[in-house]
Amino acid sequence: MASHQRLIRCIILFSLALGCSCFSIDASLHSRKNSASHRRTFDVATSPLWGAIAGESNVATDKILPTENQTPTQKQRDLHPPTIDAISKGLLMRAQNLPKMHFRIFEDDENIEPWEVTLTCGKVAQQSVEEWQRVEQLTLEDHEDEMQVVAGRVMAVLTRLEELEEDLLKRCNKMSEEVIFDFGVLPKELQILQTGSEDAVKQMRDAAAAIDAACLFDEQLRYNRAKSLLAMFLHEIEGPGLRRNGVVFPCMDVDFLSEEIFDALLGGASDVSGVEKSVEDNVEKSVENVETTVEEKASPSQSLHPLTIDAIEEAFRFRAQNVTTSPLRLLDSNMEWFEVQYSIMKFADRFLEKYTKGSKKKNEEPTWTEEELQTIGGRIVGILVRLDDLEWEWNHRVSTSTLGQPESPDMIPYNQWKSILGLHPDNVEQRCTKTLDMALLEEKDFARARAERMLALFLLCVEGPAMKASGNRSPDDSEVDFIQDSTQLNLMMPKVKE
Repeated sequence: MASHQRLIRCIILFSLALGCSCFSIDASLHSRKNSASHRRTFDVATSPLWGAIAGESNVATDKILPTENQTPTQKQRDLHPPTIDAISKGLLMRAQNLPKMHFRIFEDDENIEPWEVTLTCGKVAQQSVEEWQRVEQLTLEDHEDEMQVVAGRVMAVLTRLEELEEDLLKRCNKMSEEVIFDFGVLPKELQILQTGSEDAVKQMRDAAAAIDAACLFDEQLRYNRAKSLLAMFLHEIEGPGLRRNGVVFPCMDVDFLSEEIFDALLGGASDVSGVEKSVEDNVEKSVENVETTVEEKASPSQSLHPLTIDAIEEAFRFRAQNVTTSPLRLLDSNMEWFEVQYSIMKFADRFLEKYTKGSKKKNEEPTWTEEELQTIGGRIVGILVRLDDLEWEWNHRVSTSTLGQPESPDMIPYNQWKSILGLHPDNVEQRCTKTLDMALLEEKDFARARAERMLALFLLCVEGPAMKASGNRSPDDSEVDFIQDSTQLNLMMPKVKE
């Protein structure tokens, strides 16, 4: 059971992690935000960059990632205050112990699933960013990159609370009671954890109860803790992975702590002058290590793509039924996007569970490693949460290319669009969802071809660039080896945001 929960949690985090605005639909694909079917105003998304390997990096951020309609020389908005406020809000909501808003799981919890914690963190991130958008009068058109970065960081910190807080307490363990308040740590919290106990779960619950009781009424304590957690995350998780790969996000520096607190919390590395050479050496070593790892790491014994395509194909048929209790799309104006995300995660969970149970019944050895299954699950969820955008984008690219122009020699006859391109001809894609759903329900070849195109577009425009930027790699290097048509592959390549 524990192994299965870890698998599902990795699937959820991996898939949610692939939505960073710098490497997702918004960067390499056209967005459908103005489409009638996209009622939601802002979608929370994080990035695998926020899952980068931790390490030391003291390089100051001297470049600015411009948002749309903004030149690189313009001063970037400070994103730290809304991020800290949102994390502080998460700490308050955790202390309030609200129904169906789970932030932590103890070892003896049997009724809380990891995906529930992930969804809770996503809700907090989304609500906080929407509130920030309202107060500051931000628009999606001009500020979505900044909103995605804030939401991503909030989501990343809240889903790592257990690990970050444990590390924070260790760092404050030998500090005086007068000092630790500035880090957002409670003396009673440390006392409980320092007391030997045979019941580790009870000890953790007591410590959690102590900090929750204080956070309910002490806004400054929450704020200090939120600052410490964000600082640790930026300095040791997000920053090193990004800088090693030359990726720049807005407000990457920890510039919101006093020098004394920075030195005590992060090891006295606030002075970034004179460290460029050592960082360059570390980058060179990292590159060497990555190259060695790539050479040594074995490829999967068989392709991960067929099972992933099977799942997407099955999702098309399930989505077409418009089941209100398990929606894979927004069905009406009263439905929330988190309901769809929940259904998508459960769909991936059930699909992989059905596959693994089927293998056991046949007494077959496991076909893939746990890492490979996590990758398959992550791709299923990652594609399904973006399915509307991926479908719209592929139809748009084909329709405006030589493949869709009647006067072009490359034009593919409309009666072959379903089997060759995975698209319904005659502009049905945008005009009649019911006709499209019925065709996907009844025509297996059409659904298969469409599933292949959705996976290819996701790998080339979302997962591949994000993995490269973070210095990570998937078991199969996000390779698209199941589509041979070079014209289609060229159409699927990432597009740089103008």
